[in-house]
Order: sequence, then structure tokens, then C-alpha cells
Amino acid sequence: METENNIENIRRKAIVEIKKRVEKNVGYLHPCNKDRLNDMKRLMFVSGCEFTGWMQQNGIMKNPTDVRRKDDDISAKSLGFENNSDRHKEYMHTTGRQLPLSDNKDCSSYFGTFTENLMIQTFEDPIKMPYGNPGFDWMCKKGDKIDNKSACLRYDIPFWEGWTFPIKWNNIAEWFVLSAWDNRESLKPLHVWVFHKNDIVRDKKFWRRDSISITNKTSHLKKLENYEYIDRLDKLKEICKR
Repeated sequence: METENNIENIRRKAIVEIKKRVEKNVGYLHPCNKDRLNDMKRLMFVSGCEFTGWMQQNGIMKNPTDVRRKDDDISAKSLGFENNSDRHKEYMHTTGRQLPLSDNKDCSSYFGTFTENLMIQTFEDPIKMPYGNPGFDWMCKKGDKIDNKSACLRYDIPFWEGWTFPIKWNNIAEWFVLSAWDNRESLKPLHVWVFHKNDIVRDKKFWRRDSISITNKTSHLKKLENYEYIDRLDKLKEICKR
């Protein structure tokens, strides 16, 4: 734990240093650049892909997906749309390829948006991010970035019953709020867990995983009781009743 905290501090201090190197020599960003490879080892990244992701998240290099998104948004605005997502939705709805979100209750996006709109009401003065914002869904009044995840109870007969939440190695959000529901018909909230991205869960930082599954058994739930927020669950139940 102490070693992980030390390397995080070293990495934070290295951000300005590496930005200056890139300004002086853009060739630093090439995967085979000697200085880049040395820094990757010094900062204890296990792969070039992980190092690239870290540099993109800290503004050292541009994320090509973000660049493409900005170009697409500029093109969409020139056609009178708010952004490219708005243009895409208009195309999908007009051609009949997809129902509007408000009409398609079986869609996972509908469920995610629906539960997010409920959960956000349990926070004081939240600042909601636009739909599709990368990494987090809203900011709390203290400025912390919060990623909302929700899942319905799954039955993988005959061996397993529980909930699975996608995390996708998200190092942008500072807090993850996980809400567990019974099903999409009655929409009864059963659990609310809150994790900081650096909480050590199952021997690694919470954010360092593609997904997390929680088994619906007392013995398994008890292991996560320190992360369960009963007060927030009660607030969520009250909102659902209304």
C-alpha cells in the first residue's frame, strides 16, 4: 500500500517534467523513443499502453478519440446540431434504426440514465455532466468526480446470483457509486455501495479492473459492508416511492 502511494506521488511530480520534454521534442511520444521507454520503467508502468493512457489522462498527449469527437462536433454544429451525438441520434431515429431513449425502456442506456437521475438526487448540489461525458456522470459540491453504475440482479443458473458493474479501468472518476436493483419491472433498490477509486478491493485498487461482480449471498455481502451506504439507500427508496 505504501509503495503504491509513493509511486503515485512520483508520477504526479513527473507530469510537468514530461510535458516540458514533449514541448522540446515531440518525438518523445513515439512508442520506441528511448527517453519515453526509460520514463515508463522509472514510473513503473507495466506496458506502453498503460503509460499512454496515463499521459492522455494527464494532458501530456492528446487522446485521438477526443480529437475525433471534437472534429465531429464541429462538423455537426455546422449542420445545425448541438453536437455529433445529437446528429447521430437524429439519424438513427429518422431511419427507424433505433427508438428514442424515452420510448425504449428495454435499452441498457435507458436503465442507466433512469437510475442515474434517481441516484443523483441523493447528493447535495450535484453538477450533472452532459450525456456521454467520459469518465464520470456528475460532480458533487466538493468538486469530486462521481461515476454512477447500476445493475439488476442476474441469475446464472445454477451456480451464481448477483450483480455485475462495468468499471473499464476508469481512472478519471474519484468515486464510484454502485446501486443494485431487483429487476427492471419493479425497480426496487436493494444496495448502494460507494468506493473511492484507490480503495483496495480484492487485493487491488478499485479502478484497476474491467468489471466487478458482487454475489447475492450474506457471506459475500458482509465483506463489502464497510462500503455500503444505508442512509443513501434509504434516500433512494424514498425517491422511488415518490
